[in-house]
Amino acid sequence: MEKKAVLAVSFGTSYKEVIESCIVPVEKAIAGALCGWDFYRAFTSGMITKKLSEKEHIFIDRPPEALKKLYEAGYRDIIVQPTHILAGAEYHALKAQTEDFAREHGDVRLRLGQPVLFENEDYARVADALQTYMPKTGEDEMVLLMGHGSEHFSNAAYFALQHYLDELPAQAVCIANVEAPPLLETVMKTMKEKHIKKVYVMPFMLVAGDHAKNDMAGDDEDSWKMQLLRAGFEPEIILKGLGESPDFVEIYREKAAKNLL
Repeated sequence: MEKKAVLAVSFGTSYKEVIESCIVPVEKAIAGALCGWDFYRAFTSGMITKKLSEKEHIFIDRPPEALKKLYEAGYRDIIVQPTHILAGAEYHALKAQTEDFAREHGDVRLRLGQPVLFENEDYARVADALQTYMPKTGEDEMVLLMGHGSEHFSNAAYFALQHYLDELPAQAVCIANVEAPPLLETVMKTMKEKHIKKVYVMPFMLVAGDHAKNDMAGDDEDSWKMQLLRAGFEPEIILKGLGESPDFVEIYREKAAKNLL
């Protein structure tokens, strides 16, 4: 009988407790969608895998090493399921790695799954799942989601998602990014125009890692919390990654199951 494996690929986090709270639930959903497939994990960030091995003695392969080990262990049917939100630079680097591996190993059936936001229908699906992740908002309140952002063309996905977030019935929501538009300064202008006072600030990221703990919730003057305070808003920080939302995690189960179609 042919050996089959699923490799769940995340960017990763160096916080051991966040792996358990945000990444493990997603991995369990992926494994649950692929019953009969042996489960394995990889992280794309070399900096994170190095930090985990040195400080925590946790050893996690990067995708090329993981694929090599699976091949050597006799697996010839492999699904690589990313946990990335967008089809951005990280996803395309993973795509190139899987294509290289497939070219070098013609006897392997290799499939690469979709990230969360990939097809047109994914945007409404994500907005719907976010309803239980976010608090409901009053007249002068708003949820502010912190995305990562990227110079990659996939960054346009954040603007597309905002359209669907605007349609939610019980929540006023804006999304801003750390590293690319829409930026916090622009979104704060919108919130001022809408006379928003209280802002629930949450990560739009799989994990509540460094960006959430430092760029969003930190006490440095350029953190989002401090910028919002200086602008006259009342920020309430919610340090919770998307991997802690059962409704959002369900999206990963659906994505994993698509690989069998």
